[in-house]
Amino acid sequence: MEITNKYLRVAYTLVSHRDGECEEVEKTTREQPFAFLTGVGYTLDAFEENLKDLKKGDTFDFTIPSADAYGDYDPDHVQDFDREVFTIDGKFDSAHIYTGNVVEMMRADGSPILGTVKEVTPLKVVMDFNHPLAGCDLQFVGTVVEARPATEGELKKFYDSLKASCSGGCGGCKGSCGDGCEGGCCN
Repeated sequence: MEITNKYLRVAYTLVSHRDGECEEVEKTTREQPFAFLTGVGYTLDAFEENLKDLKKGDTFDFTIPSADAYGDYDPDHVQDFDREVFTIDGKFDSAHIYTGNVVEMMRADGSPILGTVKEVTPLKVVMDFNHPLAGCDLQFVGTVVEARPATEGELKKFYDSLKASCSGGCGGCKGSCGDGCEGGCCN
């Protein structure tokens, strides 16, 4: 899929659909629209594909199937951890580890992963590493507030922010932050 770099601002309502249930997940307004650059991997490919040819003032109503959004819900991504994993200086970190909170943890390779605390028991903490919208079809209904080619300055600012997120050197992003980080070292 080829997407040219455009600067888009869209006002929309996002509704998730799962097992016959629907829930409003997010809403942006014309006064505070969602702004992004296309073609840089910032949003879901299917989201960009549905918006890329629209112009200012166009309306949209499309649904992205879960397989093209955040995938199916995988029960294997729910894991139990001993409560001791979440202790700091001998005390359980109750300020951060409570049901419903999203916390950053580390994979075995040292890369970060977000998980949602599902349950805290006297012995265990149950973490869900599925995306919160895994298993949901996503319906976007809205209006294009602005649509134009992206400027070189906007693209530079975006890529500079990616490089900054590399933590200033080798190993910070391990090649996952995009431009300039192939091979695991920021240039």
